[in-house]
Amino acid sequence: MNKNKLLRELQELDFAIQEAVLFLDTHPRSEVALSYYRYVTGLRRKAAEEYNRVCGPLTSRDSRGRCWDWVNSPWPWEREG
Repeated sequence: MNKNKLLRELQELDFAIQEAVLFLDTHPRSEVALSYYRYVTGLRRKAAEEYNRVCGPLTSRDSRGRCWDWVNSPWPWEREG
């Protein structure tokens, strides 16, 4: 999968997570919504791991190399659109 597709997948999962959070804010006892939230956060975690493996760290918090590899990635304004 290429960088743009991986980034798009992360954006879609972030949107789904935010929607689940908003629903849970008004329906905190919904087991279905909580299950969905856990499911999409798991998908997001896996997608972020894949992005980091293929493209490098997405954020400074994702820097896991033997050195501070965050600085080797393009800055946000240098990223492709």
